[in-house]
Amino acid sequence: MTQLSSAGLLAATLLLLATAAAVSGQPSPHDEVTACQNDIDALWHTCKQYVQKEGPKQKPSSDCCKTVQAAEAHESCVCDYLGSPDTKGKLSMEKVFYVTKQCGVTVPAGCGSNRF
Repeated sequence: MTQLSSAGLLAATLLLLATAAAVSGQPSPHDEVTACQNDIDALWHTCKQYVQKEGPKQKPSSDCCKTVQAAEAHESCVCDYLGSPDTKGKLSMEKVFYVTKQCGVTVPAGCGSNRF
């Protein structure tokens, strides 16, 4: 019987772990980042007019609310995005919190580094 070298054994172990992870259905960190970015893109596309700094505060559309509710699954990622300096320059956090409330979503305290 041939013995595996330690490098070969390590490679086989990593291959087994990777296969087990793939079979288990656990999302990879890359998948999580992609899903979060997709949520942010969808939020921007469907809700921009309700949360941008310019313009009046207005009740969000049903499409916007559906997107907000779907994005709740990635709330920590979305909160990080809301806290970024670039985002704060574009959005009214007051309107963001208004829209989420109108859509029946509770935003965690400190999300986007603002409390309303």
